[in-house]
Amino acid sequence: MRLIHTLPLIAGLALAACGDSGTVEDPANNPEGVANAMANLPKPEAGEYQTTGELVEFEVPGMAEDEIEMARTFMAAMFTEPQSQCITAEQAEEGYEGMIGDMGQDNEACEMTAFNATSDGFNATMNCDDGQGNVGSMTYEGEVTSTSMDATMTVDGNDPNMGSMRMVVRMQTERVGECAA
Repeated sequence: MRLIHTLPLIAGLALAACGDSGTVEDPANNPEGVANAMANLPKPEAGEYQTTGELVEFEVPGMAEDEIEMARTFMAAMFTEPQSQCITAEQAEEGYEGMIGDMGQDNEACEMTAFNATSDGFNATMNCDDGQGNVGSMTYEGEVTSTSMDATMTVDGNDPNMGSMRMVVRMQTERVGECAA
């Protein structure tokens, strides 16, 4: 699976979270069920949020170690660069469900196959196949409060050019103050 396919999902999950309603059956065909599962979440506070990431694991069996290290260095730099986002009062009122209710909708190659939420955490699985040999799965798990999120994304994929690969990224988002004018 090409890593570029995961980037919109990482961004979307940078402020994603959990709910109280439990497991959603057939989440790919039940976006309303996912939204309902998330409706009891603590609403995020309006304000400026900063997201940083950490590349926890990056493996590509069979790839030369110098190529792996070069890719690992590039990926680590990409994820550790802090990203800021302003959440308006209107967006905060919409809650987290508005931010991830469409998870995977922007990526036609992926389909959500599992979604479970608790009062303070969530996990989701997506299976991906772009029809060109890039296949794999992405799993997400995390915890959320009204001012923070801590989530881990694991990508296990197969790319016809790279072969199999595994990547684990931890994303942390925290409210850092009011939005800049």
